[in-house]
Amino acid sequence: MSQSGCPLNVQSVTSDIRKAVVNDKANACPMAIRLAWHASGTFGKEDNLGGSDGAGMRFAPESTDGANAGLSIMRDMLKPVNAAHPGMSIADVWAVAGAEAVSFCGGPKVPVVLGRTDAADGSKCPPNGRLPDAAQGAAHLRDVFHRQGFSDREIVALSGAHTLGRCHSTRSGFDGPWTSDPLKFDNEYFRNLIEKNWTKRVWDGPEQFQDESGTLMMLPTDVALLDDPVFRPVVEEYAANEALFFTEFSAVFAKLLANGCPAAGIGKKGDAATATFLENAMHGSLERCKEAAAAGADVHATEAASGRSALHKAARRHLEAIDGR
Repeated sequence: MSQSGCPLNVQSVTSDIRKAVVNDKANACPMAIRLAWHASGTFGKEDNLGGSDGAGMRFAPESTDGANAGLSIMRDMLKPVNAAHPGMSIADVWAVAGAEAVSFCGGPKVPVVLGRTDAADGSKCPPNGRLPDAAQGAAHLRDVFHRQGFSDREIVALSGAHTLGRCHSTRSGFDGPWTSDPLKFDNEYFRNLIEKNWTKRVWDGPEQFQDESGTLMMLPTDVALLDDPVFRPVVEEYAANEALFFTEFSAVFAKLLANGCPAAGIGKKGDAATATFLENAMHGSLERCKEAAAAGADVHATEAASGRSALHKAARRHLEAIDGR
């Protein structure tokens, strides 16, 4: 349903997004994912500020955040989509573009709940500094992503988006690709982390790491996944099992896009306990589920992005264990 109340032809919207993002001039899928990610990653579960609802990156202070450098290019590339589909919010177009870009590059389908609205100004934008700082380590990653309601496992899954794209020194200061094919969504990012030897690059830019060939790079936040005793086993799982990575990335990226979106039922006060209950049900953490239920979780709730209940999530995890994953 569109923001005007009229039905949307989602297939037509998706087709137009693909034409805008992948054409004879460029394949801008990595930038589309980055736009959707950064538009969503400002969410805070405690203050209910930020997130994809509102398309706040059109305004200061969000538009001036150094972490969003260069994203005006993708915002401009998607303007024709909104012009062709005026009933769809800019915020929804950004979210759908990011999700579709994953599958355009061979990755999993990412479900997106529509219904975002466009803010009239930047008065509800959170302050800058909520997005990840690639120069930092594991503690910073937890600060940023736990604020949004993500678990440690979900942090690693989201980091897997680095299997696409590359860094540009003119934007972030960092330079180079993470993988041999920056336009293919697969699990090479995790395989490279585990299989290659990463040493500090000697250059005049910020600290980053390079492989033996000097052609691939990793950021400090990437290498932090190897050094952390909780993160590293998940990296190893994803490096060995691409299908598992695809399944879990799809769910967590959908969650990222839904955070702070009222239409998706995410970001309302009191929802944190329910989200915790659903998350721990998937991982079989009975004690944590009991704590969340005691804190007021709706134990019958379903996950907005996937429609799964706690029972569905627990059963899926159980089947994975039987299957050896």
